[in-house]
This record gives sequence, C-alpha cells and structure tokens, in this order.
Amino acid sequence: MQKLPDTELEIMQVIWKEGRVLSTSEIKELLEEHRPWNISALQTLLNRLIDRGFLDSYKEGKSRYYQTKIKEKDYLAFENSLFLQKVNANSLTKLVASLYQSNSITDEDLDELAKFIEEKTRGGA
Repeated sequence: MQKLPDTELEIMQVIWKEGRVLSTSEIKELLEEHRPWNISALQTLLNRLIDRGFLDSYKEGKSRYYQTKIKEKDYLAFENSLFLQKVNANSLTKLVASLYQSNSITDEDLDELAKFIEEKTRGGA
C-alpha cells in the first residue's frame, strides 16, 4: 500500500462513504458537492487509483463503474501508522500529549480514550 495524494484521497473518501459501486458520473456529482470537477481530470485520477490497486473498474454500456479494493479502515491504519512513526517517533503518548497541549483534544476525549484502553486491555492480560 502507498500513501495517496490529497486529491486521490478525496475521491476515495467519497467512494468509501457511499459504500457501493459508483459510476464516473456519480463520483463526479458527489465530489461536486464541495467544488467543481473536470471529468477528464477525474478519469485520470480514477485510473491512477486503479493502477495503485485501490479500485477495480468495469464497463457496462456507456458507463464505467468503480468499486473499492482496499477498505477505508485498512488505509486509515496504514496512514495513521506512517504518521505516528514519522511525526511522533512511534510514540502514542507523544501524539496524545501534543494534541492535548494544543487544545485539539479535551479532558472528555482523554476520558473516552482511557475507557477504550481499559476495554481493550481488560481481557488481554
């Protein structure tokens, strides 16, 4: 797996969110809820996503359809791992401390994280 450029990630997020096979025109319509898209540029990016192994494609009639090959949760795990390794020297504690010090997370967020950790480690001893 490889890190996606922002524009390709934007396309994948739309496809993942829909959770179904989509035509080129449907993808364009969903993307245009945020900004205008050129169909030729979109087709180029969709082909790159196929080449990178993120999408499968097939043609039916005059339309081309796309479906995901990589699940969103798998890509997020990959991206988060890269980020943690690159920016925080693989330290989750550094990441959480940095987020807390920058007021990006609240005490309630920390409580929620503590509960999550407790649930995940309770049975793992």
